[in-house]
Amino acid sequence: MIDLAALREAFAELENLAVLAESGQKQVLRASRAGTDVVLKLIKPGQEAEAVQREIQAVANLNCDYVPQVLDSGKRKIGSEERLFIVEPYIAGESYRQQLQREPKPPLDFVVRLADVLLRACCDFEAQGIVHRDLKPENLLIGVEGKIWIIDFGIVRVLDATSITPTHRAFGKFTLGYGAPEQMRNLKPQIDARADLFSIGVILYESLCGFQPYYQGKHDQMDVVRHVTDQDLTPLVLPQAQGFVDFVMVLCARFASRRPQTARQALEWFLEATNATPAK
Repeated sequence: MIDLAALREAFAELENLAVLAESGQKQVLRASRAGTDVVLKLIKPGQEAEAVQREIQAVANLNCDYVPQVLDSGKRKIGSEERLFIVEPYIAGESYRQQLQREPKPPLDFVVRLADVLLRACCDFEAQGIVHRDLKPENLLIGVEGKIWIIDFGIVRVLDATSITPTHRAFGKFTLGYGAPEQMRNLKPQIDARADLFSIGVILYESLCGFQPYYQGKHDQMDVVRHVTDQDLTPLVLPQAQGFVDFVMVLCARFASRRPQTARQALEWFLEATNATPAK
């Protein structure tokens, strides 16, 4: 439980504090700061401090139109505990997962726009030397005005920093069904922008076919693992947009060597396949 009285005392500059969500890693609250709606993320005790600091630093240094900026961060004493926190703008809207639950197969033009946004954001990540590693519908927000946002850099990989995931682990950090095979297998030298491209491919495939392709018909998590690592997805056929669909299949390739080798190359291939206009 969150002690709102202690929280108000620790964050005197915030008003109208209200709980939005809670996960195993953090508590998320909505608040007002100087008349502007913001989100306060409180990191739960016991989380890897270095990983949290990397998340904060990665987003703070990132210049990307599709990622909410960090307004404030640091440590505050809340009651008897010192907690890490992040303050970001509040995005009114819903997650892409919520949209998919309501409309499993969005219009094709939206899926193409989603691809454009995700690929351009991935180019920004690549330029900053980071890999998001957790792109999935739950970590995409659709603002009330229609803008697409990417959130939650909780397992971000900073390519020029020493890895904090133990090398001897059989599995790396990932979300089952969206993490790339090399990410699942903890093959660190192969984890770069291509891992994010794989996740983008799965999101787009799911959007085109109306279901999560790695979960469909599976009995347990190991069935999903085997599908991701040992079997390519069934090719999609969409005559009115086959060039785009074929591009999505390339992103979903099991082997990183068979995907575009950089985010910039992926964006170029996408534009050639669709003649897409720049994202708004």
